Amino acid sequence: MSTTGIIVEGLVKRYGGKTAINGVSLRVEPGEIYALLGPNGAGKTTTLKTIVGLLRPDSGYVLIDGVNVHADRARALRNIGYVPENPVGFDYLRVREFFEFVASLRGIPRDVLSERTEKYLQLFQLEKFEDSFMGELSKGNLQKVLVVSALLHEPKVLVLDEPMSGMDPESQIAFKEVLREHAVKGGTVLISSHMLDTVERFATRVGIIADGKIIAEGTLEELKRKVEARGDITLEQVFLRVLKGV
Repeated sequence: MSTTGIIVEGLVKRYGGKTAINGVSLRVEPGEIYALLGPNGAGKTTTLKTIVGLLRPDSGYVLIDGVNVHADRARALRNIGYVPENPVGFDYLRVREFFEFVASLRGIPRDVLSERTEKYLQLFQLEKFEDSFMGELSKGNLQKVLVVSALLHEPKVLVLDEPMSGMDPESQIAFKEVLREHAVKGGTVLISSHMLDTVERFATRVGIIADGKIIAEGTLEELKRKVEARGDITLEQVFLRVLKGV
């Protein structure tokens, strides 16, 4: 069994009488960028929240870098950088204060924080917002700040729920390059997104979830074969065919 990356086995999560995810299993190895795709209400966000320990499953388990998330969440979280679907922040903290707060939780030395903060502020064109209050930021800029906060401690594993929502095109390009570099260095990336045309350009493997279950998984070429598609078919077209059972 791999001791690194993400291992998810048989996750079930219910809300009252409703089953949000039903037996979800997946693996993301170091060096992979795995995109979890699905229609609204399919179970993507519940799956990711359960993977990072924000929700406790009714059954199943999650290993992050070999650590059981729900048995030892504090230890597992040392290796995770997480960006939630809905941007939330500390409205009355300035951006630089928010990064300092994150650094204090992650044990990042001040000189290292300064170097990394400068790097990412430039990369995502956030320099002029360093002294802005979090509550004053646009959705796109808040999303970029949260992405930076997830990267500051250079985690082995990134779990990202719609991280490009609201980002300008230039920042999306920078963000995708960060993910590629992370994977090349042996990091693990699990990302959910509705931006299928964008995901197609950098994801190494895709899982499609519907009604709380993974209904298809593989590289784009493998998914094309699954739906018996030939030629220059897009991920978006493959996605629709899988959902329709073609």
